[in-house]
Amino acid sequence: MDRKDLIRRYLDAETTPAQERELAASFAAAPPADEEEQAVYRLLQAVTPLPTEPLPEEGATFDRMVRQARMRTIRRWSLAFSGATAILAAVVFLTRKPVVPEPEVTDTVELLQRLQLISNLDPSDAESYDFKPVGDGFIMTARFRDGSEASYILAPIDGGQSFHLVSLND
Repeated sequence: MDRKDLIRRYLDAETTPAQERELAASFAAAPPADEEEQAVYRLLQAVTPLPTEPLPEEGATFDRMVRQARMRTIRRWSLAFSGATAILAAVVFLTRKPVVPEPEVTDTVELLQRLQLISNLDPSDAESYDFKPVGDGFIMTARFRDGSEASYILAPIDGGQSFHLVSLND
């Protein structure tokens, strides 16, 4: 194709990149002959991309930035998961009711002896009684004439009409 046909096709935006390179090579071989060719030559120089070499660290910089963003996301999720686990553990362990140790009774005879001891408690046998308020009830300590002491928990029931009596002694 001659230069005039290439210029016409170039101005009508019908050229391929190979034809545009051919047109630029023709201008390099022979300078523009008239004003129209001079205008097209300037236009080709203006739109010709400058050769640039890719920077070697572009890919590494991109990878580093993406990796950092991923690491931040992973850290956020791991912290959120750790926090949720800690909250769940706190809820499980803090909402459990404490285990109240019950006295170990090895046989029926020992149980009957304990009940006999409590039922034989006569208020007149004690030298003095101390009552210490605890929660809704009291801790009662009885001191006997022989120097021994016995402590009991008195827990109110029926609005204070009666009490549960729990021995704190062996």
